[in-house]
Amino acid sequence: MSYGAIFKECRLNRGFSLKQVANQDLSVSQLSRFERGESDLSLEKFMSALEAIGLTISEFMDKVNHFQRDDQRQLMSQMARLHYAKDVAGLEELLKTEEAKLAADATDIRAKLNVILFRGMICQCDEGRQMVQEDLDFLSDYLFQKEVWEIADIILIGNFYTFYSVDFMARAAKEILKNMVVYGEHSTYRNLVEVLMLNMMEICTERGALVKADFFQAEAEKLLRNERHMYHRIIFLFEKGFLRYAKGDQAGIKDMENAIFCFEVTGSHHHAQHYRDYMKKHC
Repeated sequence: MSYGAIFKECRLNRGFSLKQVANQDLSVSQLSRFERGESDLSLEKFMSALEAIGLTISEFMDKVNHFQRDDQRQLMSQMARLHYAKDVAGLEELLKTEEAKLAADATDIRAKLNVILFRGMICQCDEGRQMVQEDLDFLSDYLFQKEVWEIADIILIGNFYTFYSVDFMARAAKEILKNMVVYGEHSTYRNLVEVLMLNMMEICTERGALVKADFFQAEAEKLLRNERHMYHRIIFLFEKGFLRYAKGDQAGIKDMENAIFCFEVTGSHHHAQHYRDYMKKHC
């Protein structure tokens, strides 16, 4: 279901007419076209419509996630497990299935995005493979033509940050930060944004864009003030150390080693090894 169709269901369930939701900045015709899936609303207009029917963005996103197809959620879960295990053969099987769907229906946008996502996962697991520029161009065009990025879109961005230029990813990450006021209360969205800020710290530092790395460090620090976010705080410690080291401060090495130690003592041995390997490669 589209955002508009879900909004319409919520509006009718709460007993509001189109006229009751409309205002001087949002006409009845605009709202009607949005509900029929014929056009999008700007973020400001969308938020005013939600406010008019007394629905929070968190409640709306819960509705969106509920209406997502179960098979897509299961597919993403399966992909994550295979990617974590670097199981290229398993990812290739998923890719073949989605490519078959796309061959049967060239307009299936979800299959197209899944194909690109799985190709990206395979390239990350096998450094001998490279992404096709056509896929990267399609993905960037798809993302930046949308008024509002859904959680699935944030997942795409988070998994492709290594394939784009720092400038492109910084632009995308800053657009996502603008929506934190709206989506910040949604736990899944917030978790994805935290991960993206940490990834942006790493890739900017790795590529020498240290001013941008400083910016994303400050944004990550704002999000990670809650001590309960221990996993992300450990990664943050590593990335801060990496940035210090990149600036010529050898004390950054100790920060990275301390982060790896935290992973070891908490039994997160795969994560410890990942960051140990990263240090060997970049330090």
